[in-house]
Amino acid sequence: MENENDKITLIEDDDVLYKLLQVPFYTIGGYEVDVQKRLLTFKGETKKLTKKEMHLLILFASNTNSFLDRKYTLKTIWKDDSYYNARSMDVYICKLRKLLSGDPDVMIINIHGKGYRMVASVSQRLS
Repeated sequence: MENENDKITLIEDDDVLYKLLQVPFYTIGGYEVDVQKRLLTFKGETKKLTKKEMHLLILFASNTNSFLDRKYTLKTIWKDDSYYNARSMDVYICKLRKLLSGDPDVMIINIHGKGYRMVASVSQRLS
């Protein structure tokens, strides 16, 4: 049975995240992402993601193979680009890299001092 607390909801007015959360499923390389349940599945193994992990992952997924500016990412997910939030984002990116390490065709690359690029094949599914 699905717990209402397991679903992602946005309290703040946030058009970018709201639009990204409307896509129920993403496929990133060999990974399946269930957005509302916050589940990441790879080769039959499923892991539950935190809300921040999910928000960051779908922001990367929606910008795959494109440059993603560091300040834009911070302001979109953390609403502030302070030093402490920047360090927090670095930790979450490290977590995502570990979660996505099973597929060598999926990588999050640093572009020093500027931002990131997720390299992978991505698709969206509406059901």
